Amino acid sequence: MGGSTSQLISPLPVGRTVIITGGNSGIGYQVAKEMAFMGAKVILAVRTEERGKSAIAKIKADYEERKKGDNTYNIIVREEMDLQYHVCDLASLKSTMQFIDWFKSTGLVCHVLICNACTYSLHEVLTEDKWESTYQVNYLAHFLLISQFLPGICKSEEECRIVIISSQSHHRIHFDADYAATSRMKKFDGFKTYANCKLFQIMLMYSLDKILEHHPKVDVLSVDRGKLDAFAFHGEGEDTSIEGFSCRLACLSLCGKMKDDHNGADTVLYAALDPHLQGLSRGYFLRPHDKARFPSPQARNKELQDFLWKQTIENLSEYLTGDALKVLAEK
Repeated sequence: MGGSTSQLISPLPVGRTVIITGGNSGIGYQVAKEMAFMGAKVILAVRTEERGKSAIAKIKADYEERKKGDNTYNIIVREEMDLQYHVCDLASLKSTMQFIDWFKSTGLVCHVLICNACTYSLHEVLTEDKWESTYQVNYLAHFLLISQFLPGICKSEEECRIVIISSQSHHRIHFDADYAATSRMKKFDGFKTYANCKLFQIMLMYSLDKILEHHPKVDVLSVDRGKLDAFAFHGEGEDTSIEGFSCRLACLSLCGKMKDDHNGADTVLYAALDPHLQGLSRGYFLRPHDKARFPSPQARNKELQDFLWKQTIENLSEYLTGDALKVLAEK
C-alpha cells in the first residue's frame, strides 16, 4: 500500500476543520497527513509542543515528496497546507479545557473530530486529576472534548462527524462497574483497563447517537484500530508483564497478525470522509469499504450504557456546564 491511502476519498474535508487527538504518531499521524494533503484544515491535539512541531515538519516533508512523485491520489497541490498543532495533554483536564477554550476562541466549527489518542500502562498510574491514566486519556478526556464541542457541531449547517477509535479487545472483557464509576480496580490489570476503556468508547458512541437523532447532519462512528494488537489477543489470567506483552507483540508480528498504521488510517479515513456513510450513525467498522459490524453485546447493552453515561457526567461535573450540559441532556 505504501505511504498513502489506496482508495480515492471524497473531497469532503476541503476547507473543513479536522481535529485529531494524538495526531503526531502512529495511526493518528497517517490520518492527519492524508487529511492535510486533501485540503482540510488540520489541528493536531498533542501532548507537547515538541511532538507537534516534529509531526508538522515531517508531514510537510512528506507533502513535498508526494508532490514530486506520480502518486497524486487524494492530494491538492498548493503552496502550503493548512496545518497546525496545539497542546492538549489528555492526562490533564486543565490542559484539555485550555485546548477547548482556545479552539472555541477561534470561532471555527469542528467538522471532523477524531478521538485517536491512546495510552496503556502495565502498572497503575494516577493523573494530576487523580483518575487512573488509561481511563482518563483513552475515555474521560475524550468524553470532555466531545461534550464541549458538541453544541457547536450540532449548530453547524454542514455535515459533521465524530470518529472514535476503539479495539477488538473490547470483546474480551467484562464491564467493570467500579472502574466505570471511579477509574480504580480492586486489583489493577493493564489489559483490563485498556479493554474496558475501548468498551466504554463504543458505549459512548451509542449514547451520543441518541442525542444526534435530533441533529441529522451529525454522525458518530467507531472504528477498530485497524491493526490487530497484542491487547486484542490477551486473555484473562495471561502474563501482563512487559516481557509478556513484548512476547505477544513478537508472536503476532511473526504470524502476520500485526498490520501497519496505514491500514488503520484507511479505516479511520473511510469512517470520517466517505459520503456513503452519511446518516449511518453508530456504525462500528473493522476495515474500510466494509459493512458495519456488531460490537460486543455488552457494548450494546442500554442499561450499562446509561450507567456509564451517568457516572461519567458526574465525574466531569466540574467541567460540564452551560451549552455542553444542555446538549447532553437531550439524550
